[in-house]
Amino acid sequence: MKVGFMALALCLAASQGKAQGTYTGKFTLPFEARWGGAVLTQGDYTISMELDTARAFNLLLVRGEGKTAMILASLTDHIDSSNRSQLILVKTSAGYVVQTLEAGEAGLTLTYPVPKSKRDREAQELNSELRLPVSTLRE
Repeated sequence: MKVGFMALALCLAASQGKAQGTYTGKFTLPFEARWGGAVLTQGDYTISMELDTARAFNLLLVRGEGKTAMILASLTDHIDSSNRSQLILVKTSAGYVVQTLEAGEAGLTLTYPVPKSKRDREAQELNSELRLPVSTLRE
């Protein structure tokens, strides 16, 4: 039984070894958009996420234009690490909403809730999706 616990601990430590540190990026929002419970105005923003806890809590800090917002993701997918990160926004009857953050350098895709009215479903069917690049900041 002790050997089983040691093996489990080693596997968990190995899987978390890649996830240490902080993911930090920046993006420019060309218009007002909602992200979780926050409303972000047009402007420049930075995002940061502690990778040690990202897979458990999915908490992201967004800073810019005089405000800081803590945004909680509803779902996390693990993806292959890449040099590309982006925000995916969708058009709703209330304006643009951030639906996804693909954090390629961190190997994560974070998904955020989007309102689902009949008008919003119709707008989404018209491919009203916008992709904004996120530049990774090195610390």
